[in-house]
Amino acid sequence: MGPFFLRPFWLPRTPYSLDITTITYSQISISKFFASKMPIDSNFRNEQLAGETNLGASSQEIDALLAPILDQGATRDQIPELLRSSWAHLQDLRETLTTISTVGEAIPSLHLDQAISLTAADALDLSGIGTAVQSCLADPANQQLEKSIQANLLYALSLAALLSQSYRDGARYLEKASELCESHPQDRWRYENARAQALTDLGREFLDNQALTEAVDLFESSVLPLVDKEKDSHQWAISKTRHGVALGILGQRQKGTKMLEQAICSFNQVIDACDSESESLEWATAQNSLGNALGILAHRQNDLEMLESAANAFESALSVRSQETCPWDWAASQNNLGAVLQSLGQRKNDTQLLKRSVDCYKLVLLAWTRDRAPLHWATTFNNLGTALRALGEKRKGPRTLEQAVAAYRNAIAERTRERVPQQWAMTQNDLGTALQKLGERTEDIKFFNEAINAYQSALLEWTQEKSPMTWAMTAANLAIAQKSLAERLGDAGTAGLALSSFEAVAEVFRSASHARYYQFATEQIAKTRTLLDSLAAS
Repeated sequence: MGPFFLRPFWLPRTPYSLDITTITYSQISISKFFASKMPIDSNFRNEQLAGETNLGASSQEIDALLAPILDQGATRDQIPELLRSSWAHLQDLRETLTTISTVGEAIPSLHLDQAISLTAADALDLSGIGTAVQSCLADPANQQLEKSIQANLLYALSLAALLSQSYRDGARYLEKASELCESHPQDRWRYENARAQALTDLGREFLDNQALTEAVDLFESSVLPLVDKEKDSHQWAISKTRHGVALGILGQRQKGTKMLEQAICSFNQVIDACDSESESLEWATAQNSLGNALGILAHRQNDLEMLESAANAFESALSVRSQETCPWDWAASQNNLGAVLQSLGQRKNDTQLLKRSVDCYKLVLLAWTRDRAPLHWATTFNNLGTALRALGEKRKGPRTLEQAVAAYRNAIAERTRERVPQQWAMTQNDLGTALQKLGERTEDIKFFNEAINAYQSALLEWTQEKSPMTWAMTAANLAIAQKSLAERLGDAGTAGLALSSFEAVAEVFRSASHARYYQFATEQIAKTRTLLDSLAAS
């Protein structure tokens, strides 16, 4: 058994288009999330600059959108997608308020004009927008407004809540808007669909499985029954795909296969019903979502044929998604295809598949550039390094392994310990593995020393107290590198360090009842003792 590879099969969250007769408005309270904006920590400067570049937004807009995202405890990896989603909500809010102002002449202009002014780039104030829209709704004079205008105001309030990362409040406002449109199925579908999506976003981003369950139920009980598949295939496809996404996320988190199978069924229904030309974007989204669900299920069931089907689905999505028209989604599908091809290549011992995986990751880097998506860029380099390492192990010579080392070092340039300590440790472990393989290929002891340094760096974060199994697997990698170096140097001291590491690792594996790993560790203990005895005798 060689070094332990601690990298999971990485399929990132794809940006799916998974983008009352009379209400007593005084009972609708402004969310606690409509709070005053706090200064952004300078440690997030990379994310701020990337948001400005990627979205074409001003620094003031990015600061206003980023503040509630950070307040909610989002990870750095989540920031690009959450900013993209918030940016879309902001554009929708601006358009909605402008529309209301042109048709809602009875609305006191003071409140509405204030809300509109606070959406301006140089004066963006999420708290103020919510308060101004709330004032419009609470004004007794507006109780007689047309229900469609009241519903639109509630929709605007829901967008303000979503911008403040208050998904539950957003969903409640959308529910009230839907109730106002009881006799208008088209408008009801719009609000119910947005409501289910808000719950899906909450469930996906903040690990709220209850919200995902509610979203699935809402799609099935309200959203899909409101749209006619034959008369409006576009709206049906949007709803059905989003339904499948919610099922897929739940299925990925839960044991069993039922929900993943239901998600796959939903995506296939969309693909069968849509035309890849007239409904190309929804068709491509369904194909990409299908690939994700098939990939997850294939790994769970160890099904190579299903993994190949996942690759076919991503390739189908890429027949529509292009770098020119939708660079972010194109990069996501390229990345997902690279992950599946890498897994297939390793399982089938196929260098051509591994080479295709490498090529996919290189294409991803054309869109997920360091200035636009720094951590996506770093993760792609990490994935590229692992694909190159797998390919380099099957090729003669050191060049491909050297490229793997370079890729990991690029990843570490952005995946710093201060910003993303767990990812930094993962890349350090991966770098150590590549360096160790390079040392074995070249017989150059400097690579073993560098591998040891990389493993020791990873162990600064992956401590035995915080994560014993992860620590044990990395410590085992360190011990293997130390033993290899001791053999080449004839150094009893380094062999003794390796023996101590193996003994500590074996105890963790034994305590955790990992029989296979424990057997590996005990075998290494015996071999290292033999090595140490021979070195001591010489």
